[in-house]
Order: sequence, then structure tokens, then C-alpha cells
Amino acid sequence: MQTWLKELERALNKQFYADEVKDVLSFYEEMINDRLANGEKIKDVIESYDIHKIVKDMTPEVLMKRENKGYKKVSRSTRQLLLLLLGTPFLIPLGIVYISMLIFVISMMITAWVLLFSGVVGFGSYIISMFGSNLSLANVIGLVGFGLMMFGFVMLIGIWLYQLMVIMWKKMIYWFSKLAHKRGE
Repeated sequence: MQTWLKELERALNKQFYADEVKDVLSFYEEMINDRLANGEKIKDVIESYDIHKIVKDMTPEVLMKRENKGYKKVSRSTRQLLLLLLGTPFLIPLGIVYISMLIFVISMMITAWVLLFSGVVGFGSYIISMFGSNLSLANVIGLVGFGLMMFGFVMLIGIWLYQLMVIMWKKMIYWFSKLAHKRGE
């Protein structure tokens, strides 16, 4: 049994984080011990489990429970979900929908960054043009104040849009993992 559990652990380590591997291993170790307690032979119990199928079947459940903190973890979860959705024939339509929504989210994130960059560049050029004009000091100060308000407004919109898209990306991983889990049952 320990040899089989080590093989399962190696396969799980390729896909999941250490705490996730530990949870899956303890689940299967408990299942095997229960079956052994019911009088089944170890050889029959172990032969009834396919390690690759276990990893594939556990992926949606693990992705649903995973806290995706940080870009690397979100990217890894997205990649794992895409491989699951596109690697399972009956989940391919779901994978196509996921890719479409992912393209939208990423394009909106890029839009947010472009909005932030253009706000900085626009405000800089606005300030330069104000001081190069023949306006009185009071008019320049008033227009610079107005420019600061607009700059702040554009920055807020850009930041909120980016944060909203990050939240949506994380929620999509959860939703599509849940859908894949339900379809796999």
C-alpha cells in the first residue's frame, strides 16, 4: 500500500500544492483502510484505483477549494483548468466558453493598464501645455486642479477595472471547476 501511495503522491505533486497533495493522500489512505477493514484484499483494492484517473478526477475539486492568491497561482490554476477542460472530450464546449471569457477578462485587464498609462501620459502633457500657455497664474492653477481631478478619476476607473477583472478571473476558475466537477460525476 505504501508503494502505491508514494506513486500517487508523485503524480499529485506534479499537479497540486503540498497541502492539496496531503489532503488527497489522506482521503485515499482512509478509503483503502476502510476497504481493507471490510475484508477486501490489498491487491484488489489497489488495482481498482487508477492513479492518472484519480489526478484527473480530483483536479476540479482541488481547483474549487484552492485560494488563488497571487498571479502565479491564478495562472497555474487557469492552465490546469484549461488542460482539464480541453483534454476531456465532453468538456471541450465548456473549455471553449472558458477561453472566450478568459480572453475578455485579459483584454479588459490590458485596457485597465492602458487607461492607467494613458492617464499618466495625458496628465503630464496637460501640465506641460498649461505652463507653456499665456494664461494667468490663477487660470493655470485652476486648470491644473481640474486636471488633477480628472487624472484621479481616470486612475480610479483604471484601478477598479483591473481589480474587478482579477476578481472575475478567480471566480471563473471556481465556477468552471464546479461545472467540470458536476459534469464529471
